[in-house]
Amino acid sequence: MLTRNIFIRFLNIIIISLAILCASAAYGDYAPGKIMIKFKPGVLETPRGMRIAAVRAAAVRAASIRALNAKYGVVRVKQLYKQVLEARPEWTHLADNFVLYVPEDQDILKAIEDYKKDPNVISVSRVSRVRAFDTNPNDTYFANQYGLTNIKAPQAWDRTTGESSVLIAVLDTGINYNHEDFQGRVDVAKGWDFVNNDDNPLDDYGHGTSVSGVIGATTNNAKGVAGVDWRAQLVPIKVLNHEGYGDMDDILEGIERAISEGVDVINMSFGQYNSGGNKYVEENPQGLKDKCLEAYQAGIVLVAAAGNDNLDWNTYPAYYSTVLAVAAVDQNDARSIWNLGLASNYGTWIDLSAPGTSIWSTHMNGGYTGSNNGTSLACPFVAGLAGLIKAVNPGLTNQQIMNKIKDTADDIDSLNPGFEGKLGTGRINAYLALRGVVARISSPENNTYITGKANIYGDASGWDFSSYVLEALQGGALVTTIETSSISVESGGLLGTWETSSYDGQHTIRLKVFSVGLSSEESTVTVFVDNITPEVSITSPTDGATVERQISIVGTAEDQYLDHYILEYGEGEAPLSFETIHIGYVSVTAGALGIWETAGLEGIYTIRLTAYDKVDVSASESIKVNIRSEAPTREAEPQSGLPLTYALPNPFNRQSTSEVTFNYTLEGNFDTKIYLFDLSGNLIWQSSYLAGGNGGKSGENNPSWKGRDLFGGNVSNGIYIYQIVADSKVIARGKIIVLN
Repeated sequence: MLTRNIFIRFLNIIIISLAILCASAAYGDYAPGKIMIKFKPGVLETPRGMRIAAVRAAAVRAASIRALNAKYGVVRVKQLYKQVLEARPEWTHLADNFVLYVPEDQDILKAIEDYKKDPNVISVSRVSRVRAFDTNPNDTYFANQYGLTNIKAPQAWDRTTGESSVLIAVLDTGINYNHEDFQGRVDVAKGWDFVNNDDNPLDDYGHGTSVSGVIGATTNNAKGVAGVDWRAQLVPIKVLNHEGYGDMDDILEGIERAISEGVDVINMSFGQYNSGGNKYVEENPQGLKDKCLEAYQAGIVLVAAAGNDNLDWNTYPAYYSTVLAVAAVDQNDARSIWNLGLASNYGTWIDLSAPGTSIWSTHMNGGYTGSNNGTSLACPFVAGLAGLIKAVNPGLTNQQIMNKIKDTADDIDSLNPGFEGKLGTGRINAYLALRGVVARISSPENNTYITGKANIYGDASGWDFSSYVLEALQGGALVTTIETSSISVESGGLLGTWETSSYDGQHTIRLKVFSVGLSSEESTVTVFVDNITPEVSITSPTDGATVERQISIVGTAEDQYLDHYILEYGEGEAPLSFETIHIGYVSVTAGALGIWETAGLEGIYTIRLTAYDKVDVSASESIKVNIRSEAPTREAEPQSGLPLTYALPNPFNRQSTSEVTFNYTLEGNFDTKIYLFDLSGNLIWQSSYLAGGNGGKSGENNPSWKGRDLFGGNVSNGIYIYQIVADSKVIARGKIIVLN
């Protein structure tokens, strides 16, 4: 780790130039397979409460229309304005408008001509299609700038392209302010060169020019590249030399200069690792932490690169709580990995991620390049976005801007296995950060199970927020309004509480957030409401029955959303503990729940069945059975998962030894029995061992057998099966060969 007073440059790493073409999505002029049609009154009706219905469920009262529907394979019909008509039934002029859905391979134009000829039809046409008018600039290399597309900058530019009143300071190697893509965008008078101590912060290394191009290259000027912020003024403050290094005194003076000039954002694509042994101890080299705090308290948004060394090791100034720490991702939102063993730094201290692989930007020599890599290039995406947010709502504080950028980022944890929670809140999303209202349900998550009172959390907010409504729907129909409010909710707060006790089955929770201008955003999640307790019963054996050997336990363990059931047994009428017979994950109705091997057990035992549903509601039933006390007369069925046991010597040859030992290990002191069966399953011999003695003690045991049967005679030559019962269950079994 570096201990000297010099900043490591987090510079773009030059690798193979990669031009990533972001082709615009093709939009058709018409929606495929859809016909808009207005019938005469009463010709067609959809079932009550259904906006879209299968054609067979619709009432078609004109035979000619039924014939045309069959001819063109109409599969569904949708009544337009149905929701409006439910609220305003007197608006009968809307009542007979429908959309017919036909297979896409049908001749739509021919179908329209045929429907036009029918006297039951007032009008018919194709369903045209519109698309969002994203603001796509005409810059030469814009199609190569996947980073802008990934962060949804074109959609964000529909809201704002920035304001010249916003000042973004670039603390770096300077800027080539003579570059064609910076004309009128660089405020040299507010800048300074602290390396050479003059008023000419011209770039002599290239790093600052590349960083500045990402933030604010002049956009929509039919040349070069597009910047995130089209109109902000860039303030070049040169604090890094012609090799990309900077002294701390220059860094501190550079931050102070930015404060004095009243900038709104500071971009710092550089950093220094901490020098101590504990990488997470926050240090304050030469007062850098204090200077960042001073800038933060002046209302400035500070953004810094996290570093390119594939480390989870904090860097300054990125690590400070007053600064946004930015990691780099590639075009697929995976953590950036470059050549030479370099990759984006990571860690729980990271705030955000932004594109940082193969980034197109301005070049110091006056041209352009697409081979820029590094967290240095990810950092200015965030700085540019901060400038856009400041432009659209100047009244926001710097902390509100920082929170907005973090809260609206796209979660990319699933795309980065092993780095979950270590790339910040996600990759920045300029559209979400800038849109007028935000609608997001964060809990419960999609396809989860709920019961009773369910708290719903999320965001209903935005600079143009007016109100929100939280609803529950089933099958597309509204079943209840959970909450309406004119008070915004941010940062995953409580949106409302749904008392679900009157509901069951699959539902949709819908959040609609309205702006002052009456536009709205919507968020939905699918949940499964389960307020029905699982059903359990044991029908065989019956309560109080006498059983022996292997028994099948029959009964019911079912629920519409069953998670699992457990079949267990315990000794006595009120067992202190239970052993598992079987765990099932599929509902059973009057069927086999599990097989229980009772060999070696005797007396009263309790069988317990418990079923759990997805919301952890359970139901249980128990019965008592009496296991025959006499020794088993047949060999028990094999069980899986038995511990290792062996007999020595094996074969047992009487001419060389007088006894054989059974070797096994017990987890505690238990009364233990050993049973010996012939291959026909007949009991040949048995022996009992008290808890604590050899054969029944915790740890290793090696009781012996002298080759005699139950009546004291020598057993015949052959193969025998032995099994060991301890702690009221079969714990081991094996084979032994006897030779006389």
